[in-house]
Amino acid sequence: MLTNEQTNLGLKPLGTRTIDQIRKDGLDKQMLERIAAERQDMLRVRQEQKERLPGQFLSLKVDKEKRTFLFTGNYQKLEVPMKDFRTKQEIPGKKQTKWRFQAYDVTDSDNPGEVGIWERGYTEAEQVLHWLEQEKTELTIIRNGAPNSQQTTYTIYPSAG
Repeated sequence: MLTNEQTNLGLKPLGTRTIDQIRKDGLDKQMLERIAAERQDMLRVRQEQKERLPGQFLSLKVDKEKRTFLFTGNYQKLEVPMKDFRTKQEIPGKKQTKWRFQAYDVTDSDNPGEVGIWERGYTEAEQVLHWLEQEKTELTIIRNGAPNSQQTTYTIYPSAG
Protein backbone atom coordinates (compact mmCIF):
# COMPACT_ATOMS: atom_id res chain seq x y z
CA MET A 1 0.00 0.00 0.00
CA LEU A 2 1.31 3.45 -0.91
CA THR A 3 1.53 6.21 1.64
CA ASN A 4 -0.16 9.58 1.00
CA GLU A 5 3.29 11.08 0.38
CA GLN A 6 4.08 8.47 -2.28
CA THR A 7 0.68 9.02 -3.93
CA ASN A 8 1.25 12.81 -3.95
CA LEU A 9 4.57 12.22 -5.70
CA GLY A 10 2.75 10.43 -8.51
CA LEU A 11 3.86 6.92 -7.55
CA LYS A 12 1.48 4.19 -8.59
CA PRO A 13 1.27 0.58 -7.47
CA LEU A 14 3.69 -1.57 -9.42
CA GLY A 15 1.15 -4.27 -10.11
CA THR A 16 1.79 -7.98 -9.90
CA ARG A 17 4.67 -8.33 -12.36
CA THR A 18 7.28 -10.70 -11.08
CA ILE A 19 11.04 -10.32 -11.29
CA ASP A 20 11.09 -12.93 -14.07
CA GLN A 21 8.40 -11.05 -16.04
CA ILE A 22 10.30 -7.78 -15.79
CA ARG A 23 13.52 -9.49 -16.83
CA LYS A 24 11.80 -11.20 -19.76
CA ASP A 25 9.47 -8.45 -20.99
CA GLY A 26 11.27 -5.30 -19.83
CA LEU A 27 9.36 -2.12 -19.09
CA ASP A 28 5.93 -1.52 -20.57
CA LYS A 29 5.42 1.00 -23.37
CA GLN A 30 3.68 3.55 -21.13
CA MET A 31 6.59 3.53 -18.68
CA LEU A 32 9.14 3.91 -21.50
CA GLU A 33 7.20 6.89 -22.84
CA ARG A 34 7.11 8.44 -19.37
CA ILE A 35 10.87 7.94 -19.00
CA ALA A 36 11.53 9.46 -22.44
CA ALA A 37 9.41 12.51 -21.56
CA GLU A 38 11.23 12.92 -18.25
CA ARG A 39 14.62 12.72 -19.98
CA GLN A 40 13.52 15.32 -22.54
CA ASP A 41 12.49 17.64 -19.71
CA MET A 42 15.83 17.10 -17.97
CA LEU A 43 17.66 17.86 -21.22
CA ARG A 44 15.60 21.04 -21.71
CA VAL A 45 16.39 22.24 -18.17
CA ARG A 46 20.10 21.48 -18.62
CA GLN A 47 20.12 23.38 -21.92
CA GLU A 48 18.35 26.38 -20.34
CA GLN A 49 20.93 26.40 -17.55
CA LYS A 50 23.77 26.39 -20.10
CA GLU A 51 22.17 29.26 -22.00
CA ARG A 52 21.51 31.32 -18.88
CA LEU A 53 23.04 34.74 -18.86
CA PRO A 54 26.19 34.80 -16.71
CA GLY A 55 26.26 36.43 -13.29
CA GLN A 56 24.84 36.18 -9.81
CA PHE A 57 21.24 37.18 -9.18
CA LEU A 58 20.67 40.76 -8.04
CA SER A 59 17.92 41.54 -5.56
CA LEU A 60 16.46 44.24 -3.39
CA LYS A 61 15.49 42.76 -0.05
CA VAL A 62 14.09 45.47 2.25
CA ASP A 63 11.40 48.14 2.04
CA LYS A 64 12.55 51.42 0.47
CA GLU A 65 15.86 49.88 -0.63
CA LYS A 66 17.16 51.92 -3.55
CA ARG A 67 19.68 50.63 -6.11
CA THR A 68 20.94 51.76 -9.48
CA PHE A 69 21.41 49.17 -12.21
CA LEU A 70 23.13 49.72 -15.55
CA PHE A 71 21.38 47.37 -17.97
CA THR A 72 23.47 45.78 -20.74
CA GLY A 73 20.46 45.27 -23.03
CA ASN A 74 20.81 41.48 -22.82
CA TYR A 75 17.81 39.68 -21.40
CA GLN A 76 16.01 36.35 -21.55
CA LYS A 77 12.31 35.61 -21.46
CA LEU A 78 11.50 32.17 -20.13
CA GLU A 79 8.73 30.01 -18.79
CA VAL A 80 9.48 28.73 -15.32
CA PRO A 81 7.50 26.48 -13.00
CA MET A 82 5.18 28.48 -10.76
CA LYS A 83 5.97 28.15 -7.05
CA ASP A 84 3.78 28.50 -4.00
CA PHE A 85 4.80 31.79 -2.38
CA ARG A 86 4.85 30.45 1.19
CA THR A 87 6.27 26.96 0.76
CA LYS A 88 8.47 27.66 -2.31
CA GLN A 89 7.27 24.30 -3.70
CA GLU A 90 6.58 24.03 -7.43
CA ILE A 91 2.93 23.91 -8.42
CA PRO A 92 2.59 20.97 -10.84
CA GLY A 93 1.46 21.93 -14.34
CA LYS A 94 1.59 25.69 -13.74
CA LYS A 95 4.09 27.97 -15.47
CA GLN A 96 4.81 31.68 -15.38
CA THR A 97 6.82 34.01 -17.58
CA LYS A 98 9.95 35.62 -16.13
CA TRP A 99 12.45 38.00 -17.64
CA ARG A 100 16.13 37.87 -16.69
CA PHE A 101 17.87 41.17 -17.31
CA GLN A 102 21.66 41.40 -17.35
CA ALA A 103 22.85 44.45 -15.41
CA TYR A 104 25.64 45.94 -13.34
CA ASP A 105 24.85 47.21 -9.86
CA VAL A 106 26.33 50.73 -10.04
CA THR A 107 24.75 52.00 -6.83
CA ASP A 108 28.28 52.66 -5.54
CA SER A 109 29.73 54.33 -8.64
CA ASP A 110 33.26 54.10 -7.21
CA ASN A 111 32.96 50.35 -6.78
CA PRO A 112 30.53 48.87 -9.36
CA GLY A 113 29.69 45.22 -8.97
CA GLU A 114 30.18 42.38 -11.43
CA VAL A 115 27.56 41.80 -14.07
CA GLY A 116 24.48 40.15 -12.56
CA ILE A 117 20.93 39.05 -13.35
CA TRP A 118 17.76 40.78 -12.15
CA GLU A 119 14.84 38.37 -12.59
CA ARG A 120 11.37 39.86 -12.61
CA GLY A 121 7.83 39.20 -13.73
CA TYR A 122 5.65 41.00 -16.25
CA THR A 123 5.03 44.28 -14.39
CA GLU A 124 8.67 45.17 -13.78
CA ALA A 125 9.82 43.72 -17.12
CA GLU A 126 7.38 46.00 -18.93
CA GLN A 127 8.84 49.04 -17.14
CA VAL A 128 12.46 48.04 -17.77
CA LEU A 129 11.79 47.32 -21.45
CA HIS A 130 10.02 50.70 -21.77
CA TRP A 131 13.09 52.55 -20.48
CA LEU A 132 15.50 50.44 -22.54
CA GLU A 133 13.43 51.23 -25.63
CA GLN A 134 13.94 54.93 -24.78
CA GLU A 135 17.70 54.15 -24.62
CA LYS A 136 17.76 54.74 -20.86
CA THR A 137 20.05 52.00 -19.58
CA GLU A 138 20.91 53.30 -16.10
CA LEU A 139 17.81 52.90 -13.97
CA THR A 140 17.10 53.62 -10.32
CA ILE A 141 14.93 50.98 -8.66
CA ILE A 142 13.17 51.38 -5.33
CA ARG A 143 11.56 48.43 -3.59
CA ASN A 144 8.18 49.17 -2.00
CA GLY A 145 7.28 46.30 0.31
CA ALA A 146 8.37 44.47 3.39
CA PRO A 147 10.67 41.44 3.09
CA ASN A 148 8.79 38.37 1.81
CA SER A 149 5.68 40.42 1.00
CA GLN A 150 3.54 39.34 -1.95
CA GLN A 151 2.41 42.95 -2.39
CA THR A 152 5.91 44.28 -3.17
CA THR A 153 6.11 46.73 -6.07
CA TYR A 154 9.07 48.52 -7.61
CA THR A 155 9.42 52.14 -8.70
CA ILE A 156 11.71 52.25 -11.74
CA TYR A 157 12.97 55.42 -13.39
CA PRO A 158 16.05 56.69 -15.26
CA SER A 159 18.97 57.73 -13.09
CA ALA A 160 19.98 61.37 -13.01
CA GLY A 161 23.51 60.55 -14.16
